[in-house]
Amino acid sequence: MKKLIALIFVCIALFTVVSATAEVYPDTARVVKVDYETDTVTVETFNGFLFTFEGCEDYMEGDGVALIMEDNNTPKVFDDIIIKVQYCGWTLINWYKGE
Repeated sequence: MKKLIALIFVCIALFTVVSATAEVYPDTARVVKVDYETDTVTVETFNGFLFTFEGCEDYMEGDGVALIMEDNNTPKVFDDIIIKVQYCGWTLINWYKGE
């Protein structure tokens, strides 16, 4: 009986770990707003989603950034989390408009 209970707990633990695994994915974006008062940077992805992160540093509007994102274990993009931001260059102001 103890072995059966232990097996059930192991199965539940394995199912919980597998179902709670978040996915990580790369994305690119451009800086659309830099707020020095709150020390936040807002970026827009190619699909039009807006995300913010802290640390204005030397960012300017139009800068390109590479993002490592986590999907927060949900199908919605709106609640995804930025894990890492990497500066990629500048003058991407019209990148998304095809100009």
